[in-house]
Parts: sequence; structure tokens; C-alpha cells
Amino acid sequence: MLSQQAMYPLMSSRAIGMSSQRVQTHFKCDEPEPDYLVNVEYLGRLEIAVSGTVTRRLYRFTPVQPVQQVDPRDAFYLFASGRFGVAS
Repeated sequence: MLSQQAMYPLMSSRAIGMSSQRVQTHFKCDEPEPDYLVNVEYLGRLEIAVSGTVTRRLYRFTPVQPVQQVDPRDAFYLFASGRFGVAS
């Protein structure tokens, strides 16, 4: 077994072939809008307005209108929150 001092050089970014330069990730919404929308149902009881994580579109859900058509790129994050479900 290797000692901790021996392991650190093996685990360095240069040892595994990675450059030491920073990697910058940019999220853009340049891709075309999808040809379909997803019916999303708000599972809460109060009125809520949510800004889409990808499209920045504003979605309003009310007790009277709990189902909205949502861009699938935004729907993924709404479902992940646990407060929304797929409307039937």
C-alpha cells in the first residue's frame, strides 16, 4: 500500500494528464426551442411563479390552474424539486 505522501503526486492533475488551467463552463440557451411542451402539475396548494432554469421563462401555477405547459428543458428542474409532477 502506498503512503499518503506517495499517493498525492499520483493524484495530481498533471499526473493524470490534465492541464492545470481552469475549465470554464458556460450554460447557454442557444439551442432551438423544442417542438413540444410538457404538461407539468404543481402539487402545492398556493399560487406560485417559477422562472425556468434554462429558458428563464416565467411559469405561474395557481390552485385554479395547477397544470401548465412547460419547456422540457425547464421541466427537468421542476420535477427534480419534488413540488411538481407530470400531468395526465
